[in-house]
Amino acid sequence: MALQTIRLGSFAGVKQGSCAGGIPLNWAENAQNVSTAGGKLDRAKGYRAIYPRVTGAARKLRRLFIWPRESGQTDCLVARQDTLFRYDPTEEAWEDLYHYTDDMNADTFDFLKTKIGSTETLLIGNGLESILKWVGGSSPIAAFGSAQGLSDKAVNFLELYFGRLFAAGDREHPARLYWSQAPGDGRTIEDWSADENSENVSGGHVEVGTDSDPITGLFALSNQLLIFKKDKLYRLLGDRPGNYRIVPVEAALTQPIHTACVLYGDRLFFLTDKGLYFYDGQTVRRTVHGADLGPLLQQVDFSAAASAACGDTLYFAVKEHSASVHNDLLIEYDVLRDCFLLRRGFETVDLTSCYGTLYVLTGRGEVAVLNEGDTYGGDPIAAFWETPWLDGASTLTVKQAVEAVLTGTGGPLKVLALGEAREGDSVGTLLGEGTPTEFLLRSVGRRLKLRIENVNGSDFDISGGVELLFDEQRRVL
Repeated sequence: MALQTIRLGSFAGVKQGSCAGGIPLNWAENAQNVSTAGGKLDRAKGYRAIYPRVTGAARKLRRLFIWPRESGQTDCLVARQDTLFRYDPTEEAWEDLYHYTDDMNADTFDFLKTKIGSTETLLIGNGLESILKWVGGSSPIAAFGSAQGLSDKAVNFLELYFGRLFAAGDREHPARLYWSQAPGDGRTIEDWSADENSENVSGGHVEVGTDSDPITGLFALSNQLLIFKKDKLYRLLGDRPGNYRIVPVEAALTQPIHTACVLYGDRLFFLTDKGLYFYDGQTVRRTVHGADLGPLLQQVDFSAAASAACGDTLYFAVKEHSASVHNDLLIEYDVLRDCFLLRRGFETVDLTSCYGTLYVLTGRGEVAVLNEGDTYGGDPIAAFWETPWLDGASTLTVKQAVEAVLTGTGGPLKVLALGEAREGDSVGTLLGEGTPTEFLLRSVGRRLKLRIENVNGSDFDISGGVELLFDEQRRVL
């Protein structure tokens, strides 16, 4: 008989699908609603609603957009399947801004902040009607462009690149990329026609690729415009029509949903069922730990995905369970530490980031700030961290868990030792910073697994690591 210890510290992220012994001890095989910033293990923060619920059927909600304007006023827009709403801060209520003639899907909407002349303007593409433009506040929405300027197209991908507006998603010409005239000297981005004075200030269009596969996304980087098509990625180089070149990116990739693509600095990240990838300016690569959620990503539904970058964290909302109306899983990716964490317990329609704050449109119709508060809209935050199987370097011996020692604050916490032959758990409150707290355990198996979970949404902060004490014995044959 011999007592052995396993120490877990400097918590990282979730890593699934590895063979036995392939997951480092400071990673979780499964976890939810926790934070590991600084190597500590904390319960994640909740969300705080900042506007009342949007009126009407919550199942029809589609998109969220926060627009901070130069005047200091911030406009909040919510797109429902049939209506575009604006929150009126004076009346403290949602007002109808625009009614659509057809029902819209989440992937048909695109919002783009720009200027037409010297006027701040928000462009709204929906793929079924011509682009809409809005100058904010109580001003009505107006139609963008004109038939004379060849800019009355129904498109739903909008990007600014070297001062011009680029657009795609025309159902009549699905492979076509449009661009506007260069603004200045009386020209604006509302004119997509040729300029008789110079090709280099003219608007125009081009068919991308050698096939008729539709363009499925546009993303502008500092020196190139990325163009997604089915199973292919192209990039437009150059700063004027006279030197535009569209070249394919030689990389194998799984076609992403454009709402699961997010810009971080000058890199584009996108999540697919194969993992997390990024475009580095030349080609597409998977992040080092990009396949860590492989088994999970194979099962989720990306069809109504939402994404945003806030600080050094990327957020992707997807649907884990088919019975859910909206996305019920929020995947967090820490860019600097290259690791994933998971959030469950609320539904997400859309995400958007503004000046370091992450906003979420919840399945209840709330517009909320994430990572604030201690509940998910009044519901307790159920958090847990589950280690990989721990075999103490050998599966030839039988282990009996004796106790787990946690150092930190908060609780109550439930600590479970999972064994192949017997399981046991213990509940307690952490004694305080620097003071170890013992949780007595009784579980048996060739391998052991430790699970730490909160009770009724309790908050906790494990800052001094975790130690598992077990009794190791030779098997009796």
